[in-house]
Amino acid sequence: MHRRGRFVVLRELATADLDRAAEMWGDPGATRYLTADPMSRQGAAEALREAVRSAASPRRRTYHLAIAQPDDDTLVGSVAVNREGRSSAYVHSFVLHPQARNLSLAGAEAARLTAAFCFEELGLHRFWCMCREDNTNARRLYLGLGMQEQGLFREVDFKEGRWHNHLVFDWLAPQWAERRRPPAQRRLPPTDATSPRGTAARAMP
Repeated sequence: MHRRGRFVVLRELATADLDRAAEMWGDPGATRYLTADPMSRQGAAEALREAVRSAASPRRRTYHLAIAQPDDDTLVGSVAVNREGRSSAYVHSFVLHPQARNLSLAGAEAARLTAAFCFEELGLHRFWCMCREDNTNARRLYLGLGMQEQGLFREVDFKEGRWHNHLVFDWLAPQWAERRRPPAQRRLPPTDATSPRGTAARAMP
């Protein structure tokens, strides 16, 4: 699996990503809005081993994907895609390394590449995700990409001494296809001498 954009590449996670993954998944700032707590290096190593095992499964249902820089393939983020039945995917655990270049642009492109993977490669009909209610950057990103806000899950996780609600967003394949379609060509009105408008224009002093 490999999808390339201008700012990031979406690919499979690999055991060679351990150092950067441990930094990222262990950073309280980078993982603040995740339901999971920051990982230890040992936890990151086990998560990478599980990602490699999952990628090799003939009946794969979960895709642990890396977000990397296109020039040197350095890991700058990760995202997980869980297939649900035959038509839907739950996308979660979206995290970016605090030192990723062009952080906001990288996040937007990574989300688009993940959607393209779900709709175009997996052939799914629906892509959905959640973000914590107070994660205003994520909400702005999802709405800006064209996702629809569908509702609220109350008190999903307990972090920072309190319970947090999560907002639900989704994309459907027809909406994705519509946004991918190039804009229609505008037809200019005739301006030659045979048209009324052209004649009037030529007749003006």
